[in-house]
Amino acid sequence: MKTNKLLRVSGAALAAGLLLAQAAVFPANAAGSPTAKEISTCDYVYTIEGGLKIDQGEPAEFTLEQTGVPSTKALREIWMDVTMDVSSGLPAMPALGYDCPVYVNDAGEESTWYGDGLWMSTPTEHTTIIIPIPEDKPLAASKFTVQLWGEAGESVSTMTLNALGFMTGDGGQGMGAMTRKGDANNDKTVDKQDVTDLAKFLTTESDTLQSPANANLDGNSRLNAADLTLLKRGILNGDFNKTIDGSETALEFAQHIKLGWNLGNSLDAQDPLYPKNSAVEYETSWGNPIISKDLIKAVKDAGFNTVRVPVSWGAKMDNTTYKIKDEWMNRVQEVVDYVIDNDMYCILNIHHDNTPANYPYFYPDTQNYEHSEKFVTAVWSQVSERFAGYDEHLIFETLNEPRLVGNNYEWWFPSVNDTVQDAFNCINKLNAAALKSIRETGGNNAKRYVLMPTYAASPNELNVNGMQMPNDDHIMAEIHGYRPENFAMNATANWSESGGAGELIAFMNTLKNKFINNGIPVIIDEFGAVNNNNEDNRAEWAKYYVSLADSYGMACVWWDNNAFRVGKENFGLIERGGNTVKYPKIVEAMVEATKNRG
Repeated sequence: MKTNKLLRVSGAALAAGLLLAQAAVFPANAAGSPTAKEISTCDYVYTIEGGLKIDQGEPAEFTLEQTGVPSTKALREIWMDVTMDVSSGLPAMPALGYDCPVYVNDAGEESTWYGDGLWMSTPTEHTTIIIPIPEDKPLAASKFTVQLWGEAGESVSTMTLNALGFMTGDGGQGMGAMTRKGDANNDKTVDKQDVTDLAKFLTTESDTLQSPANANLDGNSRLNAADLTLLKRGILNGDFNKTIDGSETALEFAQHIKLGWNLGNSLDAQDPLYPKNSAVEYETSWGNPIISKDLIKAVKDAGFNTVRVPVSWGAKMDNTTYKIKDEWMNRVQEVVDYVIDNDMYCILNIHHDNTPANYPYFYPDTQNYEHSEKFVTAVWSQVSERFAGYDEHLIFETLNEPRLVGNNYEWWFPSVNDTVQDAFNCINKLNAAALKSIRETGGNNAKRYVLMPTYAASPNELNVNGMQMPNDDHIMAEIHGYRPENFAMNATANWSESGGAGELIAFMNTLKNKFINNGIPVIIDEFGAVNNNNEDNRAEWAKYYVSLADSYGMACVWWDNNAFRVGKENFGLIERGGNTVKYPKIVEAMVEATKNRG
Protein backbone atom coordinates (compact mmCIF):
# COMPACT_ATOMS: atom_id res chain seq x y z
CA MET A 1 0.00 0.00 0.00
CA LYS A 2 1.30 3.47 -0.93
CA THR A 3 -1.01 5.64 1.15
CA ASN A 4 1.91 7.44 2.78
CA LYS A 5 3.31 8.37 -0.63
CA LEU A 6 0.06 9.58 -2.12
CA LEU A 7 -1.13 11.57 0.90
CA ARG A 8 1.50 14.27 0.61
CA VAL A 9 -0.73 16.92 2.22
CA SER A 10 -2.40 17.16 5.61
CA GLY A 11 -6.07 17.91 5.30
CA ALA A 12 -8.43 18.71 2.48
CA ALA A 13 -8.03 22.49 2.73
CA LEU A 14 -4.26 22.30 2.29
CA ALA A 15 -4.72 19.92 -0.62
CA ALA A 16 -6.99 22.47 -2.25
CA GLY A 17 -4.40 25.19 -1.86
CA LEU A 18 -1.66 23.12 -3.42
CA LEU A 19 -3.54 21.51 -6.26
CA LEU A 20 -6.35 23.90 -7.10
CA ALA A 21 -7.54 23.48 -10.69
CA GLN A 22 -4.64 21.35 -11.81
CA ALA A 23 -7.11 18.93 -13.37
CA ALA A 24 -10.40 19.33 -15.18
CA VAL A 25 -13.83 18.13 -14.06
CA PHE A 26 -16.93 17.71 -16.19
CA PRO A 27 -20.27 16.75 -14.60
CA ALA A 28 -22.17 14.16 -16.59
CA ASN A 29 -25.01 16.58 -17.26
CA ALA A 30 -22.92 19.55 -18.40
CA ALA A 31 -23.98 20.44 -21.91
CA GLY A 32 -21.17 20.68 -24.41
CA SER A 33 -18.51 19.21 -22.15
CA PRO A 34 -16.92 15.76 -22.02
CA THR A 35 -19.17 13.64 -19.84
CA ALA A 36 -18.92 10.33 -18.07
CA LYS A 37 -20.72 8.77 -21.00
CA GLU A 38 -18.32 10.39 -23.46
CA ILE A 39 -15.30 8.75 -21.86
CA SER A 40 -15.66 6.49 -24.89
CA THR A 41 -13.90 9.24 -26.86
CA CYS A 42 -10.62 8.34 -25.16
CA ASP A 43 -7.98 6.40 -27.05
CA TYR A 44 -8.33 3.50 -24.58
CA VAL A 45 -11.17 2.80 -22.15
CA TYR A 46 -11.29 0.34 -19.25
CA THR A 47 -14.81 -0.26 -17.93
CA ILE A 48 -15.35 -1.75 -14.47
CA GLU A 49 -18.48 -3.88 -14.39
CA GLY A 50 -20.61 -2.83 -11.42
CA GLY A 51 -18.07 -0.18 -10.43
CA LEU A 52 -15.25 -0.34 -7.86
CA LYS A 53 -15.76 1.20 -4.41
CA ILE A 54 -12.78 3.24 -3.25
CA ASP A 55 -12.58 4.44 0.34
CA GLN A 56 -10.66 7.50 1.47
CA GLY A 57 -7.00 6.65 2.07
CA GLU A 58 -7.28 3.18 0.50
CA PRO A 59 -5.93 3.40 -3.06
CA ALA A 60 -7.01 1.05 -5.80
CA GLU A 61 -4.07 -0.19 -7.86
CA PHE A 62 -4.14 -0.79 -11.61
CA THR A 63 -1.68 -1.68 -14.33
CA LEU A 64 -1.65 -0.44 -17.90
CA GLU A 65 -1.64 -4.05 -19.11
CA GLN A 66 -4.78 -4.67 -17.10
CA THR A 67 -6.53 -1.65 -18.66
CA GLY A 68 -5.47 -2.51 -22.21
CA VAL A 69 -3.02 0.36 -22.80
CA PRO A 70 0.09 -0.78 -24.72
CA SER A 71 3.31 -0.22 -22.80
CA THR A 72 4.74 1.58 -25.82
CA LYS A 73 2.20 4.40 -25.55
CA ALA A 74 3.06 7.64 -23.77
CA LEU A 75 0.13 8.76 -21.64
CA ARG A 76 -1.05 12.35 -21.91
CA GLU A 77 -4.12 12.19 -19.66
CA ILE A 78 -6.06 9.77 -17.45
CA TRP A 79 -9.82 10.21 -17.22
CA MET A 80 -11.82 8.87 -14.25
CA ASP A 81 -15.58 8.27 -14.46
CA VAL A 82 -16.77 8.36 -10.82
CA THR A 83 -19.99 8.53 -8.84
CA MET A 84 -20.21 9.82 -5.26
CA ASP A 85 -22.77 10.21 -2.50
CA VAL A 86 -22.87 13.99 -2.18
CA SER A 87 -25.72 14.14 0.36
CA SER A 88 -23.31 15.11 3.17
CA GLY A 89 -22.48 18.39 1.45
CA LEU A 90 -18.78 17.78 2.05
CA PRO A 91 -16.10 18.50 -0.56
CA ALA A 92 -14.17 15.74 -2.33
CA MET A 93 -10.77 15.23 -3.91
CA PRO A 94 -10.36 12.29 -6.30
CA ALA A 95 -6.71 11.70 -7.18
CA LEU A 96 -4.20 9.33 -8.72
CA GLY A 97 -0.51 8.58 -8.19
CA TYR A 98 2.31 6.70 -9.86
CA ASP A 99 6.05 6.13 -10.05
CA CYS A 100 7.95 8.55 -12.26
CA PRO A 101 11.53 9.68 -12.90
CA VAL A 102 13.28 11.62 -10.15
CA TYR A 103 12.05 15.20 -9.71
CA VAL A 104 12.06 17.84 -6.96
CA ASN A 105 8.67 18.03 -5.22
CA ASP A 106 6.94 20.99 -3.56
CA ALA A 107 8.94 20.46 -0.39
CA GLY A 108 12.23 20.73 -2.28
CA GLU A 109 12.91 17.00 -1.90
CA GLU A 110 13.78 14.50 -4.58
CA SER A 111 10.88 12.16 -5.24
CA THR A 112 9.98 9.34 -7.61
CA TRP A 113 6.29 9.32 -6.74
CA TYR A 114 3.90 11.79 -8.34
CA GLY A 115 0.31 12.44 -7.35
CA ASP A 116 -2.32 14.82 -8.67
CA GLY A 117 -5.93 15.36 -7.74
CA LEU A 118 -8.88 17.69 -8.11
CA TRP A 119 -10.41 19.61 -5.20
CA MET A 120 -14.19 19.72 -5.61
CA SER A 121 -15.84 22.13 -3.18
CA THR A 122 -19.27 21.07 -4.45
CA PRO A 123 -18.99 17.52 -5.84
CA THR A 124 -21.28 16.30 -8.59
CA GLU A 125 -22.88 12.91 -8.15
CA HIS A 126 -21.67 11.61 -11.53
CA THR A 127 -18.48 13.17 -12.83
CA THR A 128 -15.67 12.74 -15.35
CA ILE A 129 -12.32 13.95 -14.00
CA ILE A 130 -9.39 14.55 -16.34
CA ILE A 131 -5.90 14.56 -14.87
CA PRO A 132 -2.96 15.50 -17.14
CA ILE A 133 0.27 13.52 -17.11
CA PRO A 134 3.12 16.08 -17.23
CA GLU A 135 5.78 15.48 -19.86
CA ASP A 136 8.50 15.78 -17.21
CA LYS A 137 6.72 13.31 -14.90
CA PRO A 138 5.67 10.39 -17.13
CA LEU A 139 4.49 7.06 -15.81
CA ALA A 140 7.82 5.25 -15.36
CA ALA A 141 6.16 1.90 -14.56
CA SER A 142 2.89 0.32 -15.56
CA LYS A 143 1.28 0.63 -12.12
CA PHE A 144 -0.82 3.56 -10.92
CA THR A 145 -3.35 4.11 -8.15
CA VAL A 146 -6.72 5.85 -7.88
CA GLN A 147 -7.65 7.30 -4.49
CA LEU A 148 -9.70 9.84 -2.53
CA TRP A 149 -7.55 12.45 -0.83
CA GLY A 150 -8.68 14.16 2.36
CA GLU A 151 -9.39 13.42 6.00
CA ALA A 152 -12.24 11.59 7.69
CA GLY A 153 -15.23 13.81 8.41
CA GLU A 154 -13.84 16.67 6.33
CA SER A 155 -14.48 15.36 2.83
CA VAL A 156 -16.39 12.68 0.96
CA SER A 157 -15.08 9.35 2.17
CA THR A 158 -16.18 6.96 -0.60
CA MET A 159 -16.54 7.02 -4.37
CA THR A 160 -17.25 4.45 -7.04
CA LEU A 161 -14.92 4.21 -10.02
CA ASN A 162 -16.93 3.20 -13.10
CA ALA A 163 -14.35 3.50 -15.87
CA LEU A 164 -10.89 4.75 -16.74
CA GLY A 165 -10.02 6.53 -19.97
CA PHE A 166 -6.55 7.08 -21.38
CA MET A 167 -5.40 9.73 -23.82
CA THR A 168 -2.16 8.78 -25.57
CA GLY A 169 -2.22 11.25 -28.45
CA ASP A 170 -3.76 8.76 -30.87
CA GLY A 171 -7.23 10.21 -30.99
CA GLY A 172 -7.67 13.61 -29.45
CA GLN A 173 -7.07 15.85 -26.48
CA GLY A 174 -8.96 15.59 -23.24
CA MET A 175 -9.38 19.34 -22.89
CA GLY A 176 -10.56 19.50 -26.47
CA ALA A 177 -9.02 21.92 -28.94
CA MET A 178 -8.83 25.67 -28.65
CA THR A 179 -11.30 27.22 -31.09
CA ARG A 180 -11.28 30.81 -29.82
CA LYS A 181 -8.52 31.96 -27.52
CA GLY A 182 -10.02 33.15 -24.26
CA ASP A 183 -13.61 32.11 -25.00
CA ALA A 184 -13.92 30.05 -21.81
CA ASN A 185 -17.72 29.89 -21.90
CA ASN A 186 -17.84 29.08 -25.63
CA ASP A 187 -20.29 31.85 -26.57
CA LYS A 188 -18.12 33.03 -29.52
CA THR A 189 -17.11 36.27 -27.77
CA VAL A 190 -14.36 37.02 -25.28
CA ASP A 191 -15.43 39.38 -22.51
CA LYS A 192 -15.68 39.87 -18.75
CA GLN A 193 -18.02 36.91 -18.46
CA ASP A 194 -15.19 34.59 -19.56
CA VAL A 195 -13.04 36.05 -16.79
CA THR A 196 -15.81 35.49 -14.28
CA ASP A 197 -16.46 31.91 -15.41
CA LEU A 198 -12.77 30.99 -15.36
CA ALA A 199 -12.29 32.60 -11.94
CA LYS A 200 -15.25 30.66 -10.54
CA PHE A 201 -13.83 27.45 -11.94
CA LEU A 202 -10.38 28.08 -10.50
CA THR A 203 -11.76 28.95 -7.05
CA THR A 204 -14.09 25.90 -7.20
CA GLU A 205 -17.16 28.10 -6.92
CA SER A 206 -18.12 26.27 -10.11
CA ASP A 207 -17.20 22.74 -11.13
CA THR A 208 -17.78 23.30 -14.84
CA LEU A 209 -16.26 25.30 -17.66
CA GLN A 210 -17.78 25.04 -21.11
CA SER A 211 -14.52 25.29 -23.06
CA PRO A 212 -11.44 24.55 -20.95
CA ALA A 213 -9.18 24.43 -24.02
CA ASN A 214 -10.04 28.01 -24.96
CA ALA A 215 -8.94 29.09 -21.48
CA ASN A 216 -5.67 27.13 -21.57
CA LEU A 217 -3.73 30.20 -22.65
CA ASP A 218 -0.29 29.18 -21.40
CA GLY A 219 -0.52 25.89 -23.33
CA ASN A 220 0.34 23.54 -20.47
CA SER A 221 -2.95 21.57 -20.51
CA ARG A 222 -3.79 22.82 -17.01
CA LEU A 223 -5.96 25.72 -15.94
CA ASN A 224 -4.39 27.97 -13.34
CA ALA A 225 -3.95 31.56 -12.21
CA ALA A 226 -1.55 32.24 -15.09
CA ASP A 227 -4.36 31.54 -17.58
CA LEU A 228 -6.63 33.95 -15.72
CA THR A 229 -3.97 36.66 -15.87
CA LEU A 230 -3.40 36.09 -19.59
CA LEU A 231 -7.15 36.23 -20.21
CA LYS A 232 -7.51 39.58 -18.44
CA ARG A 233 -4.48 40.98 -20.24
CA GLY A 234 -5.73 39.77 -23.62
CA ILE A 235 -9.13 41.39 -23.13
CA LEU A 236 -7.55 44.69 -22.10
CA ASN A 237 -5.20 44.58 -25.09
CA GLY A 238 -7.95 43.61 -27.51
CA ASP A 239 -6.03 40.49 -28.53
CA PHE A 240 -8.91 38.02 -28.44
CA ASN A 241 -11.87 39.64 -30.17
CA LYS A 242 -10.22 40.38 -33.48
CA THR A 243 -12.82 40.78 -36.19
CA ILE A 244 -12.87 41.15 -39.95
CA ASP A 245 -14.69 44.42 -40.58
CA GLY A 246 -14.66 43.99 -44.36
CA SER A 247 -13.96 47.66 -45.01
CA GLU A 248 -11.14 46.85 -47.42
CA THR A 249 -11.97 45.77 -50.92
CA ALA A 250 -10.55 42.42 -51.97
CA LEU A 251 -8.05 44.23 -54.20
CA GLU A 252 -6.90 46.36 -51.27
CA PHE A 253 -6.62 43.36 -48.98
CA ALA A 254 -4.55 41.37 -51.49
CA GLN A 255 -1.84 44.01 -51.29
CA HIS A 256 -1.03 42.79 -47.77
CA ILE A 257 0.25 39.54 -49.28
CA LYS A 258 3.78 40.64 -50.09
CA LEU A 259 5.58 37.34 -50.68
CA GLY A 260 4.47 33.82 -49.80
CA TRP A 261 5.93 30.35 -49.23
CA ASN A 262 4.25 26.94 -49.49
CA LEU A 263 4.57 24.30 -46.78
CA GLY A 264 4.33 21.58 -49.41
CA ASN A 265 4.36 17.79 -49.01
CA SER A 266 3.71 17.78 -45.27
CA LEU A 267 0.09 18.13 -44.15
CA ASP A 268 -0.98 17.39 -47.72
CA ALA A 269 0.89 14.05 -47.71
CA GLN A 270 -1.47 11.08 -47.96
CA ASP A 271 -1.94 7.71 -49.57
CA PRO A 272 -5.41 6.11 -49.47
CA LEU A 273 -3.94 2.69 -50.25
CA TYR A 274 -1.81 2.73 -47.11
CA PRO A 275 -3.76 4.54 -44.40
CA LYS A 276 -1.72 5.73 -41.43
CA ASN A 277 -2.52 5.40 -37.74
CA SER A 278 -1.74 8.92 -36.54
CA ALA A 279 -1.35 12.52 -37.60
CA VAL A 280 2.41 12.23 -37.21
CA GLU A 281 2.57 9.27 -39.60
CA TYR A 282 0.59 11.17 -42.24
CA GLU A 283 2.64 14.35 -41.81
CA THR A 284 5.95 12.54 -42.30
CA SER A 285 4.80 9.92 -44.83
CA TRP A 286 6.33 11.75 -47.80
CA GLY A 287 9.72 12.06 -46.14
CA ASN A 288 9.49 15.52 -44.60
CA PRO A 289 10.18 16.15 -40.89
CA ILE A 290 7.57 17.24 -38.35
CA ILE A 291 6.68 20.89 -38.86
CA SER A 292 8.12 23.05 -36.09
CA LYS A 293 7.65 26.59 -34.81
CA ASP A 294 11.31 27.21 -35.63
CA LEU A 295 10.68 26.38 -39.29
CA ILE A 296 7.90 28.95 -39.59
CA LYS A 297 10.03 31.54 -37.79
CA ALA A 298 12.84 30.83 -40.26
CA VAL A 299 10.41 31.42 -43.13
CA LYS A 300 9.43 34.79 -41.68
CA ASP A 301 13.04 35.73 -40.95
CA ALA A 302 13.88 34.98 -44.59
CA GLY A 303 11.45 37.72 -45.67
CA PHE A 304 8.15 35.95 -46.39
CA ASN A 305 4.96 37.31 -44.81
CA THR A 306 2.56 34.56 -45.96
CA VAL A 307 2.55 30.78 -45.60
CA ARG A 308 0.24 28.56 -47.62
CA VAL A 309 -0.61 25.38 -45.69
CA PRO A 310 -1.79 22.67 -48.11
CA VAL A 311 -3.90 20.02 -46.32
CA SER A 312 -5.39 16.72 -47.46
CA TRP A 313 -8.54 15.75 -45.56
CA GLY A 314 -10.17 12.75 -47.23
CA ALA A 315 -8.05 9.97 -45.74
CA LYS A 316 -8.29 11.61 -42.31
CA MET A 317 -12.04 11.58 -41.97
CA ASP A 318 -14.77 9.02 -41.37
CA ASN A 319 -15.86 7.73 -44.77
CA THR A 320 -19.49 7.47 -43.64
CA THR A 321 -20.08 10.60 -41.57
CA TYR A 322 -17.31 12.69 -43.21
CA LYS A 323 -16.24 13.89 -39.77
CA ILE A 324 -12.60 14.95 -39.72
CA LYS A 325 -10.57 13.13 -37.09
CA ASP A 326 -10.01 15.33 -34.04
CA GLU A 327 -6.31 14.56 -33.93
CA TRP A 328 -5.88 15.72 -37.52
CA MET A 329 -7.90 18.90 -37.10
CA ASN A 330 -5.98 19.69 -33.92
CA ARG A 331 -2.64 19.26 -35.69
CA VAL A 332 -3.71 21.45 -38.61
CA GLN A 333 -4.79 24.13 -36.17
CA GLU A 334 -1.47 23.88 -34.34
CA VAL A 335 0.45 24.53 -37.57
CA VAL A 336 -1.87 27.38 -38.57
CA ASP A 337 -1.19 28.92 -35.16
CA TYR A 338 2.56 28.74 -35.81
CA VAL A 339 1.93 31.04 -38.79
CA ILE A 340 -0.62 33.36 -37.20
CA ASP A 341 1.43 33.74 -34.01
CA ASN A 342 4.30 35.01 -36.19
CA ASP A 343 2.01 37.78 -37.46
CA MET A 344 1.92 36.26 -40.94
CA TYR A 345 -0.93 35.52 -43.32
CA CYS A 346 -1.95 31.89 -43.67
CA ILE A 347 -3.71 30.25 -46.63
CA LEU A 348 -5.49 27.00 -45.72
CA ASN A 349 -6.94 24.72 -48.39
CA ILE A 350 -8.19 21.33 -49.61
CA HIS A 351 -5.23 19.66 -51.34
CA HIS A 352 -4.69 16.29 -53.12
CA ASP A 353 -8.29 15.18 -52.46
CA ASN A 354 -9.16 15.43 -56.16
CA THR A 355 -9.22 11.75 -57.10
CA PRO A 356 -11.60 8.97 -58.18
CA ALA A 357 -10.45 6.90 -55.18
CA ASN A 358 -12.98 5.22 -52.88
CA TYR A 359 -12.64 7.43 -49.81
CA PRO A 360 -14.12 10.88 -49.17
CA TYR A 361 -12.97 13.02 -52.11
CA PHE A 362 -14.15 15.26 -54.92
CA TYR A 363 -14.06 14.75 -58.68
CA PRO A 364 -15.35 17.49 -60.99
CA ASP A 365 -17.80 15.73 -63.27
CA THR A 366 -21.57 15.28 -63.17
CA GLN A 367 -21.37 11.58 -62.37
CA ASN A 368 -19.43 12.25 -59.14
CA TYR A 369 -20.88 15.64 -58.29
CA GLU A 370 -23.26 14.67 -55.48
CA HIS A 371 -20.63 13.08 -53.24
CA SER A 372 -18.06 15.69 -54.32
CA GLU A 373 -20.23 18.49 -52.97
CA LYS A 374 -20.88 16.47 -49.81
CA PHE A 375 -17.15 16.14 -49.23
CA VAL A 376 -16.29 19.76 -49.99
CA THR A 377 -19.07 21.20 -47.84
CA ALA A 378 -18.29 18.79 -44.99
CA VAL A 379 -14.67 19.93 -44.93
CA TRP A 380 -15.42 23.64 -45.06
CA SER A 381 -18.24 23.50 -42.52
CA GLN A 382 -15.93 21.86 -39.99
CA VAL A 383 -12.86 23.93 -40.80
CA SER A 384 -14.86 27.17 -40.74
CA GLU A 385 -16.34 26.35 -37.36
CA ARG A 386 -12.94 25.46 -35.92
CA PHE A 387 -11.32 28.68 -37.14
CA ALA A 388 -14.29 31.01 -36.70
CA GLY A 389 -12.44 33.24 -34.24
CA TYR A 390 -9.46 33.92 -36.51
CA ASP A 391 -9.16 37.31 -38.17
CA GLU A 392 -8.27 38.20 -41.76
CA HIS A 393 -4.76 36.79 -41.40
CA LEU A 394 -6.36 33.41 -42.14
CA ILE A 395 -7.47 32.93 -45.75
CA PHE A 396 -9.42 29.93 -47.00
CA GLU A 397 -8.77 28.37 -50.41
CA THR A 398 -11.65 26.24 -51.60
CA LEU A 399 -9.82 23.69 -53.79
CA ASN A 400 -6.38 22.93 -55.20
CA GLU A 401 -6.01 22.33 -58.95
CA PRO A 402 -9.48 20.77 -59.49
CA ARG A 403 -9.32 18.71 -62.68
CA LEU A 404 -10.28 15.46 -64.39
CA VAL A 405 -7.54 13.30 -62.88
CA GLY A 406 -6.58 10.44 -65.23
CA ASN A 407 -8.52 11.90 -68.14
CA ASN A 408 -6.95 12.88 -71.46
CA TYR A 409 -8.01 16.44 -70.67
CA GLU A 410 -6.52 16.46 -67.16
CA TRP A 411 -3.96 19.21 -67.77
CA TRP A 412 -4.50 20.58 -71.27
CA PHE A 413 -7.10 20.76 -74.05
CA PRO A 414 -7.04 22.66 -77.36
CA SER A 415 -10.72 23.60 -77.14
CA VAL A 416 -13.69 23.38 -74.80
CA ASN A 417 -15.66 20.21 -75.58
CA ASP A 418 -18.61 18.73 -73.64
CA THR A 419 -16.35 16.88 -71.17
CA VAL A 420 -14.34 19.99 -70.35
CA GLN A 421 -17.43 22.20 -70.12
CA ASP A 422 -18.99 19.74 -67.68
CA ALA A 423 -15.85 19.96 -65.54
CA PHE A 424 -15.95 23.77 -65.68
CA ASN A 425 -19.57 23.74 -64.51
CA CYS A 426 -18.86 21.31 -61.65
CA ILE A 427 -15.85 23.30 -60.43
CA ASN A 428 -17.87 26.52 -60.48
CA LYS A 429 -20.61 24.82 -58.45
CA LEU A 430 -18.11 23.32 -55.98
CA ASN A 431 -16.48 26.72 -55.44
CA ALA A 432 -19.89 28.24 -54.79
CA ALA A 433 -20.89 25.42 -52.43
CA ALA A 434 -17.65 25.77 -50.48
CA LEU A 435 -18.15 29.53 -50.15
CA LYS A 436 -21.73 29.03 -48.96
CA SER A 437 -20.55 26.59 -46.27
CA ILE A 438 -17.93 29.08 -45.10
CA ARG A 439 -20.29 32.05 -45.00
CA GLU A 440 -23.06 30.16 -43.20
CA THR A 441 -20.87 29.68 -40.11
CA GLY A 442 -21.08 33.44 -39.54
CA GLY A 443 -18.80 35.55 -37.37
CA ASN A 444 -15.50 36.34 -39.08
CA ASN A 445 -16.29 33.78 -41.75
CA ALA A 446 -19.06 36.03 -43.08
CA LYS A 447 -16.38 38.34 -44.47
CA ARG A 448 -13.32 36.12 -44.58
CA TYR A 449 -11.30 36.40 -47.78
CA VAL A 450 -11.60 33.22 -49.85
CA LEU A 451 -9.47 32.02 -52.77
CA MET A 452 -10.99 30.04 -55.65
CA PRO A 453 -9.20 28.23 -58.52
CA THR A 454 -9.85 27.92 -62.20
CA TYR A 455 -9.82 24.43 -63.75
CA ALA A 456 -6.44 22.99 -62.62
CA ALA A 457 -5.70 26.49 -61.24
CA SER A 458 -4.36 27.12 -64.72
CA PRO A 459 -3.78 30.59 -66.21
CA ASN A 460 -4.51 29.32 -69.73
CA GLU A 461 -7.10 31.51 -71.43
CA LEU A 462 -9.64 28.71 -71.94
CA ASN A 463 -9.45 27.74 -68.25
CA VAL A 464 -9.67 31.34 -67.07
CA ASN A 465 -12.66 32.16 -69.27
CA GLY A 466 -14.45 29.00 -68.12
CA MET A 467 -14.51 30.24 -64.53
CA GLN A 468 -17.61 31.89 -63.10
CA MET A 469 -17.06 33.27 -59.62
CA PRO A 470 -19.88 33.81 -57.10
CA ASN A 471 -21.15 37.31 -56.41
CA ASP A 472 -19.17 38.11 -53.27
CA ASP A 473 -17.03 41.08 -52.22
CA HIS A 474 -14.37 39.04 -50.43
CA ILE A 475 -13.18 36.48 -52.95
CA MET A 476 -9.93 36.17 -54.89
CA ALA A 477 -8.76 34.09 -57.84
CA GLU A 478 -6.19 31.34 -57.24
CA ILE A 479 -3.73 30.63 -60.05
CA HIS A 480 -0.67 28.38 -60.41
CA GLY A 481 1.90 29.68 -62.84
CA TYR A 482 4.99 27.59 -63.51
CA ARG A 483 6.16 29.51 -66.57
CA PRO A 484 8.03 29.26 -68.89
CA GLU A 485 7.41 25.54 -68.50
CA ASN A 486 10.70 24.18 -69.82
CA PHE A 487 12.62 26.39 -67.43
CA ALA A 488 10.30 26.30 -64.41
CA MET A 489 9.15 22.68 -64.53
CA ASN A 490 11.51 20.65 -66.69
CA ALA A 491 14.96 22.19 -66.07
CA THR A 492 15.67 21.93 -69.78
CA ALA A 493 16.21 25.61 -70.57
CA ASN A 494 17.84 28.75 -69.23
CA TRP A 495 15.92 31.89 -68.44
CA SER A 496 16.36 35.16 -70.23
CA GLU A 497 14.04 38.12 -70.27
CA SER A 498 14.29 38.39 -74.03
CA GLY A 499 13.29 34.77 -74.53
CA GLY A 500 10.69 34.23 -71.80
CA ALA A 501 9.11 37.48 -70.74
CA GLY A 502 6.48 37.36 -73.47
CA GLU A 503 4.92 34.17 -72.07
CA LEU A 504 4.71 35.65 -68.56
CA ILE A 505 3.22 38.91 -69.79
CA ALA A 506 0.65 37.04 -71.89
CA PHE A 507 -0.83 34.96 -69.06
CA MET A 508 -0.78 37.87 -66.61
CA ASN A 509 -2.66 39.99 -69.14
CA THR A 510 -5.27 37.22 -69.36
CA LEU A 511 -5.67 37.26 -65.58
CA LYS A 512 -5.87 41.05 -65.48
CA ASN A 513 -8.60 41.19 -68.10
CA LYS A 514 -10.71 38.47 -66.50
CA PHE A 515 -10.28 39.23 -62.81
CA ILE A 516 -8.42 42.36 -61.79
CA ASN A 517 -10.30 44.65 -64.18
CA ASN A 518 -13.48 43.37 -62.49
CA GLY A 519 -12.31 44.04 -58.93
CA ILE A 520 -11.17 40.47 -58.19
CA PRO A 521 -7.54 40.12 -57.03
CA VAL A 522 -5.29 37.28 -58.14
CA ILE A 523 -2.91 35.31 -55.92
CA ILE A 524 -0.43 33.14 -57.81
CA ASP A 525 -0.19 30.80 -54.85
CA GLU A 526 2.02 28.28 -56.56
CA PHE A 527 5.00 29.17 -58.71
CA GLY A 528 8.68 28.25 -58.77
CA ALA A 529 11.53 26.92 -60.88
CA VAL A 530 13.15 23.54 -60.25
CA ASN A 531 16.79 23.22 -59.32
CA ASN A 532 19.30 22.70 -62.14
CA ASN A 533 22.37 23.86 -60.22
CA ASN A 534 21.49 27.31 -61.54
CA GLU A 535 20.81 29.49 -58.54
CA ASP A 536 21.90 32.71 -60.27
CA ASN A 537 19.62 32.11 -63.25
CA ARG A 538 16.69 31.13 -61.05
CA ALA A 539 17.22 34.24 -58.93
CA GLU A 540 17.16 36.42 -62.06
CA TRP A 541 13.94 34.73 -63.22
CA ALA A 542 12.30 34.94 -59.78
CA LYS A 543 13.02 38.66 -59.46
CA TYR A 544 11.54 39.36 -62.87
CA TYR A 545 8.52 37.12 -62.24
CA VAL A 546 7.42 38.61 -58.90
CA SER A 547 8.20 42.16 -60.05
CA LEU A 548 6.01 41.68 -63.11
CA ALA A 549 3.22 40.10 -61.06
CA ASP A 550 3.35 42.98 -58.58
CA SER A 551 3.03 45.48 -61.43
CA TYR A 552 -0.31 43.81 -62.20
CA GLY A 553 -1.26 43.86 -58.50
CA MET A 554 -0.75 40.10 -58.05
CA ALA A 555 1.04 38.39 -55.15
CA CYS A 556 3.18 35.26 -55.52
CA VAL A 557 3.67 32.23 -53.26
CA TRP A 558 6.66 29.96 -53.97
CA TRP A 559 6.02 26.19 -54.03
CA ASP A 560 8.51 24.57 -51.62
CA ASN A 561 8.35 20.79 -51.15
CA ASN A 562 11.72 20.51 -49.35
CA ALA A 563 13.27 18.77 -52.39
CA PHE A 564 16.76 19.87 -53.45
CA ARG A 565 18.06 17.46 -56.07
CA VAL A 566 18.41 18.41 -59.72
CA GLY A 567 15.44 18.14 -62.05
CA LYS A 568 11.67 17.90 -61.94
CA GLU A 569 9.77 18.48 -58.68
CA ASN A 570 12.82 19.88 -56.86
CA PHE A 571 11.47 23.22 -55.70
CA GLY A 572 13.05 23.43 -52.23
CA LEU A 573 14.26 26.79 -50.93
CA ILE A 574 14.29 26.36 -47.15
CA GLU A 575 15.77 23.13 -45.80
CA ARG A 576 13.45 21.88 -43.05
CA GLY A 577 15.93 19.73 -41.18
CA GLY A 578 18.01 22.70 -40.09
CA ASN A 579 15.53 25.49 -40.95
CA THR A 580 18.08 27.15 -43.21
CA VAL A 581 17.75 28.96 -46.53
CA LYS A 582 19.37 26.70 -49.12
CA TYR A 583 19.29 29.22 -51.99
CA PRO A 584 19.64 32.69 -50.44
CA LYS A 585 20.12 34.47 -53.79
CA ILE A 586 16.64 33.40 -54.94
CA VAL A 587 14.99 34.44 -51.69
CA GLU A 588 16.84 37.75 -51.54
CA ALA A 589 15.90 38.52 -55.15
CA MET A 590 12.19 38.00 -54.43
CA VAL A 591 12.30 39.97 -51.18
CA GLU A 592 14.00 42.87 -52.96
CA ALA A 593 11.44 42.76 -55.77
CA THR A 594 8.49 42.96 -53.37
CA LYS A 595 9.88 45.32 -50.71
CA ASN A 596 7.50 48.12 -51.73
CA ARG A 597 4.44 45.94 -52.26
CA GLY A 598 1.42 47.01 -50.23
